[in-house]
Amino acid sequence: LRPEVSTETEYGMDLELFSKYGVTLTKSHNVIDDQLLQPPPPAAAGFASQWTNAGQLTNNTVEVSLNVPLVASRHVDYSVRFNYDRTTSVITKLDIPEYFIEGTMFKMIQGGALGQIYGRKFVKECGQLPADFQARCGSGLEYQTNADGFIVYVGQGNTVNDGITKNLWMTRLPAASAPWKGGTGGDPLSWGMPILERDAGGAVGVLPLGQALPRFRWSAAQNFRYKRLTAYGLLDATVGKSVWNQGRQWSLGDFMHADADQQGKSVADAKPVGYYFRAISTGGVGGLYDVLGPNNNTVEDASFVKLRELSVGYKIGSIAGVGNWNLALIGRNLITFTKYKGFDPEVGLGGGQLGSAVLNANDGYVFPNLRQFTFSLSTSF
Repeated sequence: LRPEVSTETEYGMDLELFSKYGVTLTKSHNVIDDQLLQPPPPAAAGFASQWTNAGQLTNNTVEVSLNVPLVASRHVDYSVRFNYDRTTSVITKLDIPEYFIEGTMFKMIQGGALGQIYGRKFVKECGQLPADFQARCGSGLEYQTNADGFIVYVGQGNTVNDGITKNLWMTRLPAASAPWKGGTGGDPLSWGMPILERDAGGAVGVLPLGQALPRFRWSAAQNFRYKRLTAYGLLDATVGKSVWNQGRQWSLGDFMHADADQQGKSVADAKPVGYYFRAISTGGVGGLYDVLGPNNNTVEDASFVKLRELSVGYKIGSIAGVGNWNLALIGRNLITFTKYKGFDPEVGLGGGQLGSAVLNANDGYVFPNLRQFTFSLSTSF
């Protein structure tokens, strides 16, 4: 084994505009050669993995910050600082055959992005069906979009709302008449059930579903002072990041997630438990529980805006001529605005071959970032 070699070129610029506004621009280009990887060796070797120098990773980062002092006087100060950054990581060279890690969640492939999440994909658009089925897909046709956004088989003269009233749930389309001819093993297609996308040969594919690394991040920090009173607030945002909500997916098998709760739904909207929990089987019966691996139902958009910190301080001064006392109240991780269905979109599993919770975007029963409140009373002499 040889040591990894990292070469980085960085450019930076600090500007002051109108003797008031501060701008910082930074761009870096980083190349890591002879990456130490753990690909699976041939089965005859008798080992699950083997260390080898086999890859090159190229990272590009852009950072921009803008400091805007809005008010500056004897008694009042108010300034805002904006930050933006974007990083891309691409496997630019791989001297060995492509391979999966962390099960099939991530793929090491030349030209692929590091952190690209893979998994099984349920059909959501008519164009994902075989060409001869696409004309039979749409409103009023045999294949329609249900309330969850999935294309399902309903048959001629039916709608996605007829499952209970017409007793259609668990009726089946014979394998010979199903898309991809039922797929590997000649599976039939069950009425109303999500349909897994397959390749031309009928095999269920492992396809790109999302990216663990965000498209970009931004933050806005505000500092305020009025005489002895100070305040600070920080908004922090991540955009274009995906996370596999493993806890949500596995809980479907135990009927423990709100997705499977039919309370309050009408007869037209309600679905049987098999729609959610049953693993895809050769009998053509299966739901979103699938095979316990990532799929496009539980690999979710984890973009968020978070009130990262809010603090208020007051400079008391000396008490009875002793010390210089300060009082502060600080709150962290106060509010998160997101469409993510887990506890916290800012999670991941450490360890593994990726070695980073940032890259291993798996919400697998890990603790979320906790909301914290701190009270402090300090002095100096």
